[in-house]
Amino acid sequence: MSSRELPAVIQTESVAASNIGPDTQREIFHNNTNERRRLCADDVQLSYQLPGKGTVIYWMATVSSSNFNMNKVIAKSVSENARMKEAMNFRALAKNVITLSRHPNIVDVLGVSLEDVPYLIYLEYIEYGTLKDFLMKNYQQSSTGSSNQDDSTDSDKILQLTIFAVDICQGMLFLDKQSYRHPALSARKALINSRGQCKLYDFWPVELANDAVNQLLEQKIPPIAWLPPETVFIGQYSEKSDIWSFGVVVWEIFSLGETPFGGLTCAEIEDKLRRKQYLEQPRSCAGGIFGAMLSMWNPSVDKRPSFSNLHMTLQAFLNDMNKTIIERYAEEGPNYFSLEVDSSNDVYIENVN
Repeated sequence: MSSRELPAVIQTESVAASNIGPDTQREIFHNNTNERRRLCADDVQLSYQLPGKGTVIYWMATVSSSNFNMNKVIAKSVSENARMKEAMNFRALAKNVITLSRHPNIVDVLGVSLEDVPYLIYLEYIEYGTLKDFLMKNYQQSSTGSSNQDDSTDSDKILQLTIFAVDICQGMLFLDKQSYRHPALSARKALINSRGQCKLYDFWPVELANDAVNQLLEQKIPPIAWLPPETVFIGQYSEKSDIWSFGVVVWEIFSLGETPFGGLTCAEIEDKLRRKQYLEQPRSCAGGIFGAMLSMWNPSVDKRPSFSNLHMTLQAFLNDMNKTIIERYAEEGPNYFSLEVDSSNDVYIENVN
């Protein structure tokens, strides 16, 4: 089984973009020097719907064609209860994401099916579950106060948490440059692959993002804890709104998977936002990183940092920690954590609560 070695830092490499037309189901595209075919409806057999709620649904599916070196994929669609506008927005999403360049921190789009209803987007299958579940399973303290990790490995844990934050920041920086948004970004919207990398899913092109936010706000229990004040109170949404949500995700990471404002109702969370009473510093979080979180939660939208600046800040923290641990490992040897497959198959869930 593959593990991600600590303290090695995976460097992001930009992958050449595909210029495939959105409705061309079998057109070959280039990824560096390797040719690969896009999946279409004839290549995929839906198996069963994954648990979750919302207008967007996910299916476990199998690849029936021998032309592809894969067995499982995830098929994304809209439910039968979706409104016409939601179905059309999904079709527009499919046409956009099929042309999106590949990135190591973004779930890979393998193909689309737009000829018949239901419209489908085929995504790579990520077998190790959500970041939130990984954090709770591997790092969360038990009710007795004990931990799954020995105290001597605290520095390794903090280093890995920082790597997760950098991974997500790299993914968000890429999406921002490609004019994509990630409404209500959360630790459940990041999946862990076999190398221990975070990969984002459920993002939208800018022109469709506001509709996606409105759908979230219309939910019976909207994800208020991840949304910025301007979105919650006046319905405004921009790239700086994603910065706020990313700050909440960093808090989730260093809180080892805790739910932000856990136990509070939406009304109580809104009251805290009005009073500018934000999340407190997690125990595993360095002061400098918490300072970066606070900058992301600036109530003045224009004063929040960019993803580019945040990436430089987090990478600087990571480099400092990496250097310190490398020096220690020169004497002690490397440490590893293992990745266990989450058998729940509950890895692509629309609900963020």
